[in-house]
Amino acid sequence: MNLNSINAIFTGFVIVLCVVFSYFLLFTDLMIDTMHGTKRTVFVIVLLSYGAFRGYRLIRSFKEGKESKPE
Repeated sequence: MNLNSINAIFTGFVIVLCVVFSYFLLFTDLMIDTMHGTKRTVFVIVLLSYGAFRGYRLIRSFKEGKESKPE
């Protein structure tokens, strides 16, 4: 396992964590006593945006890795 594959695994894990935590914030009463209303909605949007950004970077790094390898 090289450093790039470890980075890809970590990135995938972070993406899954962002999506799962956003789901729980949207559809359950998790942390309802400390975070509610607009603050909660904005936090969910930020989490999903960060997950999408990490996903974009992961896909881009895979494409760049394939282009740089000689066939």
